Amino acid sequence: MDLAKIKLLEGLPEPALRALAEKTALRTLAPDAVVVREGDLPDSLFVILKGRVRVFLTDENGNELVLTTKGPGEYFGEMMLDDRPRSASVAALERCELGVIPREHFTAFLLEQPEVALRLIRDLIRVGRGMNVRSREELSSREKLRRYVAELEERNVANEPVVRRWEYAKRTVLGLLLLFAILQFYFSDTLLQMMQLSGTTVFIGR
Repeated sequence: MDLAKIKLLEGLPEPALRALAEKTALRTLAPDAVVVREGDLPDSLFVILKGRVRVFLTDENGNELVLTTKGPGEYFGEMMLDDRPRSASVAALERCELGVIPREHFTAFLLEQPEVALRLIRDLIRVGRGMNVRSREELSSREKLRRYVAELEERNVANEPVVRRWEYAKRTVLGLLLLFAILQFYFSDTLLQMMQLSGTTVFIGR
């Protein structure tokens, strides 16, 4: 198992990598196979040797929200370090080969290799910053929408030229429909009277 190709472990001495590889299990995944489920108890770190995976959340209706995808040389499952349940699910996008490092062995490895611990911390900070940026963008979008709604309320939309034209057209169409209904009723009554008269054969005259 070539752990030297994992970005988190790049540049480490070969003996350290060999010792870690001896404690790492190889796992193969078929396409769409789920390796981590949101809410599971964490017990391992996963390094991707071959293939690609997707990291996603699932709502109450079973719809997926893909957070990111990862490929060879990357890893996932690092949130296991806080002993809390998994915060997202991970599934294979294609056939994958993963290295599975048990939590106790990886924790001991971090204590022996502080450089790897620093890399892991930097990666976690980068993820946190990305979440902050997305949250700021969402907040900005909500604020723009709020301002737009407030602006519409201040402008009194009912007095906008487009709205007035639409109201005028609507009233005109309704008026024409009413007139058509009245004319139809009138002419239907007149036609019935004419049919009755056409059947009269006796005329009274002086």
